[in-house]
Amino acid sequence: MMSESQALETLSREDPEAAGDARAALAWLTGDEGLETISLLRLQEFLWYALPVKWPMSTPGRVGVAKALGRLFLLAGLDRYAGVCSSTGTEKIINAYADGHEEGIAAYTEAIEESNAAPPDTELLAWGSVMGSQERAAYDACAAALELAFASGELSVGTRGWRTRRLDIVNRWLTGECFPGGTTPPDPPATGGMSSPQTPLTPLDGSPGTDTWLGRISAERIDAWAHGRPGERSRLARGLIPRLLEPPAVPDDPLPTLRWLLGRAGEGLRLTARHYIAPALVTEAVEEFGWRDQLVGTLRQELDVFPLHTLRGMAQTEMGAIRRRSTSLVLTKTGKLMTADPAARWHIGTAALIGPDDGPQPDFSVAVREAALMVILTSGPTGYDELTKQLTDLHGVEGWAAGGTGAGRAGVGRHGTGLHSTGLASAVRTELYALRHRLWALHLLGTERSFSAPLSLTETGVAAALSALLARALRPRHHLGLG
Repeated sequence: MMSESQALETLSREDPEAAGDARAALAWLTGDEGLETISLLRLQEFLWYALPVKWPMSTPGRVGVAKALGRLFLLAGLDRYAGVCSSTGTEKIINAYADGHEEGIAAYTEAIEESNAAPPDTELLAWGSVMGSQERAAYDACAAALELAFASGELSVGTRGWRTRRLDIVNRWLTGECFPGGTTPPDPPATGGMSSPQTPLTPLDGSPGTDTWLGRISAERIDAWAHGRPGERSRLARGLIPRLLEPPAVPDDPLPTLRWLLGRAGEGLRLTARHYIAPALVTEAVEEFGWRDQLVGTLRQELDVFPLHTLRGMAQTEMGAIRRRSTSLVLTKTGKLMTADPAARWHIGTAALIGPDDGPQPDFSVAVREAALMVILTSGPTGYDELTKQLTDLHGVEGWAAGGTGAGRAGVGRHGTGLHSTGLASAVRTELYALRHRLWALHLLGTERSFSAPLSLTETGVAAALSALLARALRPRHHLGLG
């Protein structure tokens, strides 16, 4: 086995041009930190994404760089890494970019998933496609731990329970609980040049503190949410941080309307031929939740009862708690968890007040709901006219414009030519009414519900809004806009 310098010297004698390519690739991969800092995941990301996207070369030239790097690894005794560089799969992925960027990205994504080198999402953490430095360090640490587990035989693809064990390894590295009694985990033995970053421990009670990867990621995400956004939104967020870090306790019976819907779906909630909730169940909900005094009409059809229709839409589309099966609504796996665990029902249900915003571009509806809750929590009950003006100004400064590019559901996008502020104000008010229906559906809206009254929250509604904003702050990032 040769050292890095010996391998480069040997390759220079064999093929000076290949040695130059390998040296440049190695510098991209490791900086000045040497072969021992390379992991399988970093190598795959370089070969399958960075090389074809960021290196201004012809496709055959990029294939040549991959093969030169593979020869260097082979000389250094890193056979597994050499095999990735020289594989037909790597050449096919690089060639896929010649057919178009989207084709290349699709090939890269599929190959990464099939290789099992990337840490999967777990119940503790969903990874973002846009990461801060702490999240990226944790991602690399978990990838290194998984690589070691596969190399040592602890994990083997296809064996019984291997996916569950893989999740357990990631969770242990995120919380540090697999290293009791010390401050950092030991470095794993080298497996083809792999090494692992140091991971601080969690407190011994298992709760994630800031000296675990999970705690560090949480702190980093909250900081980005509070400080990484423009103007007024950032000011509002910073003011709410102390309340988010000490949120109210989960209510004894969280979100009773949602509990009712999930309970009925657990029995198979009957639908009409047009797939609406059956009239008898609509009547039951109207009577149980006092909607008879808040609405007009016979209230026997789902579409006549705005809060019920909104509740069903949130539970089915955004929470993923129920789904339609033939002529009934039934529980999903998530719905069964929410039925059995009131805390899960609370956290998943309140997060849906704002919504996921998990696409490649910011979503206008989500942006308005987030900002509206921040204003109400900061200023108290706020009239629709005042709230519309304040949020129109806020979103105008951020670059949103009615009819712009990158559209959200309200026909509003960012950095477009767009319409004048009247169009943006109308879109903002539409989203405020949608937020009002969400709050009403979850029994969180203040007692005065007319559109002329200020938008207000019950005491439980305040707790729910804080929970929703905390979920927003801790969410995985998939775009750079608006924190």
